[in-house]
Amino acid sequence: MSTDTQQATGVAVLAAEEPPDTAAAAPKAAETEQAADTAGAAGTVAAAGAVPPVVDAATATGTPTPGRLPKPMIAAAAIAGVVLVAVPVALSGVLDGGGPGERPGTPGYAQNLPPGAGFVPGMAAQQAGQVPGEPAAVPPGGQAPLPPGAEVPAEQAGVPAVPGAPVGAGAAPAGAPGPAGPAPQGQQPPQAQKQVMAANVATYEGMAGPGCGGGTGFAGVGSYRDGKAGWTDNGGGCGNAYVSIPMSGDAGKDDSSAYGLWTFNTGAVTAGSCAVSVFVPDGNLTQVGGNPTYYRVFDRFDVSKAAPTGTFSVRQVAERGHWVQVGTFRVNGAKIAVQLLTRGQDWNGSTKTYAHHAAAAMKASCRQG
Repeated sequence: MSTDTQQATGVAVLAAEEPPDTAAAAPKAAETEQAADTAGAAGTVAAAGAVPPVVDAATATGTPTPGRLPKPMIAAAAIAGVVLVAVPVALSGVLDGGGPGERPGTPGYAQNLPPGAGFVPGMAAQQAGQVPGEPAAVPPGGQAPLPPGAEVPAEQAGVPAVPGAPVGAGAAPAGAPGPAGPAPQGQQPPQAQKQVMAANVATYEGMAGPGCGGGTGFAGVGSYRDGKAGWTDNGGGCGNAYVSIPMSGDAGKDDSSAYGLWTFNTGAVTAGSCAVSVFVPDGNLTQVGGNPTYYRVFDRFDVSKAAPTGTFSVRQVAERGHWVQVGTFRVNGAKIAVQLLTRGQDWNGSTKTYAHHAAAAMKASCRQG
C-alpha cells in the first residue's frame, strides 16, 4: 500500500502478505471496535490482530498509549517537587536570622570575644583540613589553642616570659593594676565596711520647748507674771507655744536670776555632736523683740556653775516665723542644754517699749562620734 493511503486513513497497514481485500477491511474493523469501546465497553481487550489507534499530529487527540503518564501530570509532579525543596530552604533562612556572610562558629569557641578568649579546653573541634594526630594550625598573628588541662603561658596571660619583653597585643602592661578580685572570705570591701559602719552609728533627733516632752524639757527660771511687764504665755502645743521673757533693760548685762533653759537627753548618742536649730515665732515687739537674743550651750543640765561649750545669737525681729540653724555643738554624757539670756534694751529714749525675748521650740540633731 502506498504512503498516501496510510496518511489518509491514519491506520497502520498490515503485513504485505495479506491479501488486498483483507488489508482494506482491517481499518473498518478497527473503527468498529473503537466505536464499541467508546459506547461503554471500556476495558475490553481488542481482538487479536487489531492495531491500536495512532494520535493525529495535527489535532493532538487520541487515546493515550497504555502504561504512560500524561505530560500535564508529569509537569505538575515536577513543579510540586521544586516547591517542596524550596520552601524548607527559604524558611530555614528566615528562622535562623543569619545575616549575609555569617556562619556557625567552630564548636568550643565563644562568639564575639576578644582575640585569644573563648577557648574551652576539650571542646575545640578539628579544624577543616587538619590531619588527625597533628597540631592545629596557628592563625596568622594569633595563638594556637591549648590542649585540655594545659596551663596558660605567661605571654598569653599578659606577662612577658622574659623581663623587659613586650607584652602581647591586648594584654595589660606589666605593673598595671588588674581587676579587683573578690574580697577574702570573712572580709568585706572597704566601701561595704563604711556603709555598715554608717548604718551602725547612733543618732538622735529631738525637739524641746513649751508643751514638748519625750526626753526633752523646757524651764522658765525666775518667771513671774505682771501683765505686759512680766512673763507672758503665747500659743499652745509643742512647736506652737512660746514664752515671752522680759529683758534686763541693759544691752550688756544679764539678769542672772531669770533665763530660759532647753534640755535634751540624747539617748544612744553619749559622745558626739549636735546641730541646733531655733524657731522664732511671729509676734510683735512685746512678744518677739530680741535684737539680738543671746544663748549659751552646755554639755550638762546644771548650768549654774558650768562653763559653756558654745554661744550664738539670733536677731528675732528679723527672723520672725522662721527656723534658724545656729551651729553644731559638743554632746557629752548624752546631755546637751541651751540657755537664753535676758540682756537687752526694752526702752527707747524715755519711752518704755516692754520688749521681750521669745522662747519657743528648739531642735537638736545629734550623731555619735
